[in-house]
Amino acid sequence: DKPVATLSIVEQIDEILQVRLAGSPLAGRGIRLMQSPEGGAIVWVGLQKFAGVDEVTDPEVQAIIRAATAEWEKKYTPGM
Repeated sequence: DKPVATLSIVEQIDEILQVRLAGSPLAGRGIRLMQSPEGGAIVWVGLQKFAGVDEVTDPEVQAIIRAATAEWEKKYTPGM
């Protein structure tokens, strides 16, 4: 594991997402978040690439990514 300080926000959220995915029905779907060159998030679902969470067509995948994002916000931006 890399120290959290060296990870981008997207990478930090992806780490939370991977923990949430483990043992979930979505575990084998190849869901990952990557930093886009513009600073946003690219979502991979298997070989499908989406330009952000809003573009993802599967509502279950959207929901687990949003839950991971909310967990990150609680952990790293408390009180915001």
